[in-house]
Amino acid sequence: MTSTLGYAILTALARRSRSGYELATTMGHPLGCFWTARHSQIHPELQRLVAAELVTFEQVPGPGPQRKKIYSITRRGKKALREWVVEPPQARPERDELLLKSYAAWLADPAELVKLFQVQLEEHERRLAAYEDERSSFTNAPGRESRRFGDYATLWYGISYENHRIAWCHWMIDQLTRSRRPSPGPQLTTDLCPSQEPQFSLSEAQEPQLCLSQEPQFGKELCPSLELRLSAPLEPQFSASLYPSCEATNPSES
Repeated sequence: MTSTLGYAILTALARRSRSGYELATTMGHPLGCFWTARHSQIHPELQRLVAAELVTFEQVPGPGPQRKKIYSITRRGKKALREWVVEPPQARPERDELLLKSYAAWLADPAELVKLFQVQLEEHERRLAAYEDERSSFTNAPGRESRRFGDYATLWYGISYENHRIAWCHWMIDQLTRSRRPSPGPQLTTDLCPSQEPQFSLSEAQEPQLCLSQEPQFGKELCPSLELRLSAPLEPQFSASLYPSCEATNPSES
């Protein structure tokens, strides 16, 4: 069974024949903005593709004393590639280290996280600029039957992804910067007023205390020893004076 890397190699060879070195160089950078492979992975996979008669090669004079191999996709390889293209992709585990770090961001120093996301932001901006330069080579969107359509489709995905990532990095930096500002204390907010957020103070409320002096007795009486004491009202106190535009009006006074 051909691996996904094998199909990536077939896709590259379907565009033009290449040497093993050219394949390694091409796939050392994101192939079509989406796929990379190491040199040590490519040559063993090439041998498997040759054994499966999906790829063939010819030897030509090289720059040195040794001859080099030029690999080409076979008719059987093209047939396998066409069938694979329309198959549902394999489920892959989602693994994004930066997202994982964001999930644990509450444990870290916000100032250090801001530095991390600024570096990530600059990297995504650099990639976006490179993709935009490449897009300038297209005067029009190529037809779907052109091999350039694949270039354009994956390039468009890369541009969309980088724009999304840049926007998210900006949002994270903004949130982390806000978290470093002094806060008056724990507050709840609601949307009673569209222009401003009224604040509810919970500073006077205390946790309910549950006293279990004895084991509860379940019989004619319902837990006579179970005592629930509330030392302060639980309802938050709303101060309308902070936001006069949100004050409730008594209909009888209007």
